Amino acid sequence: MKPLKNILFYFAYFAGAAIALAGDAGSVIKALQTIADQPYAQNASFVEVKGERGSPNPEEWTILLSDPTARGGVREVSVANGQITSERTPLRGFTDVANVPALSRSKVVADVGPVFQAVEKEAIVKKVGFDWIDYNLKSDTASDTPLWKVKLYDSMGSLVATATVSATDGKLTSPLDVLGAAASEDDSKRLGGLVGKIIDFSETTVRKTQETTLRTIGNVQEFMVGERTVGSKNDE
Repeated sequence: MKPLKNILFYFAYFAGAAIALAGDAGSVIKALQTIADQPYAQNASFVEVKGERGSPNPEEWTILLSDPTARGGVREVSVANGQITSERTPLRGFTDVANVPALSRSKVVADVGPVFQAVEKEAIVKKVGFDWIDYNLKSDTASDTPLWKVKLYDSMGSLVATATVSATDGKLTSPLDVLGAAASEDDSKRLGGLVGKIIDFSETTVRKTQETTLRTIGNVQEFMVGERTVGSKNDE
């Protein structure tokens, strides 16, 4: 049975690693610190943080700095899990960066986790299902308070809701604003939140997914040791 155990171990290991690495940019606070440690950050001001298509976390954070040492006065840096993945100094498209209030890192206390949880909780209450979430972090012009602006999208790419969350305490500054078709649907027929959408799969779909996984393990087992003890050989 050792060959089978080895197969199952490696299959589980690589599958788990793929899930862990897919679509997770990690901590925003850590991303800001990573850039703050760079020499160019000494004379630059943080302006904006963006993360797109999160489910719930995006694949990377894109951070904009007002940097007098960069050509055009702008530096755009992408970070994932505390590592810089790309960096550029664009000449066009950011003419107003110098006039945007600086984002104070010390005031950013609520990381992406608490922000998502606050939005998810509200979406479940209002029964607003969504497929991904876009994040935007900037300082409010009037109060100089860092705010998370989030947008929720459905599987067709339509905007279904927006929300604003305080980056100082992770609380919604106003109720979730439900838009378009999501606001007109019958509440009794839909589940809310990103997790709600996942739960909305039928029992048959879940069973088929499990069968496919076992079949894949069985195929590998049969190829390597010449016999199959798990999973059916063909689709039924």
